[in-house]
Amino acid sequence: MGRLLLNRFTSIIVVSVIVVFMVYLGMYLMIQMDQGQLSTSARLTSTWIDTIEPADKSYHFVENSLQAMADTRTFFGNLLRGDLGMIETQSIPRPVSDVVQETFLRSAGLLALALLLATAVGLLIGTLAALAKQGQWVGFLLTLTILGISAPSFLVAVLLQQGGILYTQNVGRQLVSMGGYGWDFKHLAMPLIVLAARPIAYLTRSVYIALTRIMTEDYIRTAYAKGVSRNRAVATHAFKNLAVPFITAVGLSLRFSLSTLPIVEYIFGWPGIGNALLEAINDRTLLLAATITFVIGLTFQLINLALDIIYRMVDPRLRS
Repeated sequence: MGRLLLNRFTSIIVVSVIVVFMVYLGMYLMIQMDQGQLSTSARLTSTWIDTIEPADKSYHFVENSLQAMADTRTFFGNLLRGDLGMIETQSIPRPVSDVVQETFLRSAGLLALALLLATAVGLLIGTLAALAKQGQWVGFLLTLTILGISAPSFLVAVLLQQGGILYTQNVGRQLVSMGGYGWDFKHLAMPLIVLAARPIAYLTRSVYIALTRIMTEDYIRTAYAKGVSRNRAVATHAFKNLAVPFITAVGLSLRFSLSTLPIVEYIFGWPGIGNALLEAINDRTLLLAATITFVIGLTFQLINLALDIIYRMVDPRLRS
């Protein structure tokens, strides 16, 4: 376990440095495009343009790369000192760490609720489908899960929002809020549905496939032969062996939700870390964009590390 942790922490450090560097480099390239910098070749005759332009672009790329390397070094130096600096939000200077912490907690709460909802619904529906006799509703359910996994989250969000607006216009009252921030049902309903839709579909399908296979294993038939009831066989034997594929599915579902978080927060006006990242990119706020991307990337990597540890706790075969 110690060797695993050492390797993973080393990987986390290397990947984090690369992520921050790429953010700075990408932001500098975007700023250069915004400024519409013209190389000296633009003032020369067309005969020389094709020859000089690649060299000019290469020069700017190298220059931006060197600046990104310097900013990355400064970023991690400040991070080790515990002071990432200040930025202006609505013309008010604020520490970057405060902005990131505030938005991260809002997003973390939203993600946690979405994952709890998806886990409960996916496990319940997947288990019922696997234990039920084969029928048309099971095939229909699996078709829905494929659609749920394949449907783009932004499309689901826009359709739900437009549907809510049409309902309000026709009926004259609002069931839920179409945007905004609040820890009440009205504000949580829409973002939760969108964030949980794909994980529910994926978890339902994963549980159904894994549990269907498990129920045909020899140890389940042996339990039946010993007089163990079906419910007890499922609870005692099947669910234990379902743990690893289920944990894998939960981890992937969390990554699904985390990757779609920015667009969901943007559409529904949820002031979380994803929405803050989009605003930082749009405003060309380099430090905030780099910090948020670093935090999101670190979250991804820590989730992977936590899953590896949980796997080894659940399945003794993986400890070696």
